[in-house]
Amino acid sequence: MSSSSYIAGIELGGTTCIAAIAKESSPTTIIDRVEVRTTTKEETFSALANFLKEKLSLLNIKAFSAVGIASFGPVDLNKSSKTFGFITSTPKERWGYVDVVGFFKKELEENTPIVFETDVNAPAIAEVAHEMTKNDYNGEFPTLVYITVGTGVGVGININGQPVHGLLHPEGGHMVVPKKPGDDYQGCCNYKHYCCVEGMIDSQAIAERTNTNQIQLDKIADSDAVWDTVGYYLGSLCLNITYLVSPHVIVLGGGIMKRTILYDKTRHWFKELMKGYLDVEKFKTTKGLENYIRKSVYGNDAGIISALEISKRICLRNK
Repeated sequence: MSSSSYIAGIELGGTTCIAAIAKESSPTTIIDRVEVRTTTKEETFSALANFLKEKLSLLNIKAFSAVGIASFGPVDLNKSSKTFGFITSTPKERWGYVDVVGFFKKELEENTPIVFETDVNAPAIAEVAHEMTKNDYNGEFPTLVYITVGTGVGVGININGQPVHGLLHPEGGHMVVPKKPGDDYQGCCNYKHYCCVEGMIDSQAIAERTNTNQIQLDKIADSDAVWDTVGYYLGSLCLNITYLVSPHVIVLGGGIMKRTILYDKTRHWFKELMKGYLDVEKFKTTKGLENYIRKSVYGNDAGIISALEISKRICLRNK
């Protein structure tokens, strides 16, 4: 096989990390993958790199045609910066100012193109690719926002077919929103923002609210009031994003969204807080709202498929 036949993707998450390979022609069809716990940088990166090098050997090829990395952040996406390709000021212990791209450039074939994105911008890119198959946008790219809810809360924005970077990249999870009436929880954000979304509903916040271990959140009953609270803050976030960006679609993903009742609760609070201000047809019906605030079409594989998707994009640009 030609080395151009295969691409690799790496998803770096706060709890687990994944590496996978696919054919360039079909990034949504994963051939093989490995998932490792996010421990130290050295241990985690080595496990991912060893998996990819093993696949190169088994496929009898020298290099992948490209590697896409979708990482938790904040990250440096400015190619002219001295810290391009780094995870920067993350609150995750021992992961501040880690050179992600540099590590994998050393471990893999030197000339392998590596594309680096946030773990929310990359899924937004993949979701836009899916939306374009519907032919609903008259050949234009939809504006799409991807929100992940898990160890943290992240927001990725795609406008005119391109991820929004700007000065840094969107950090919408730290958007400050009004507290839910009666909510006396003070939040867990390390940067002590007053009522930022992440600090109110990430996995640590849910655990603290319910006196539960973070790895046992699946044991909390659907009837627990905490889920309505999570829905309130997500609905507030979606509404602010709608006012600011006016996307065609908002996609919710991440580990906490495996609790599927949150989709309806988020839509409920989105509509409740909007109070009819926006005269948009899809906001007036249940089906319309379900199409506006929806699940990822890639399910639990949204992150790693998006890493493969951005890998494919760089291949197309280089041809």
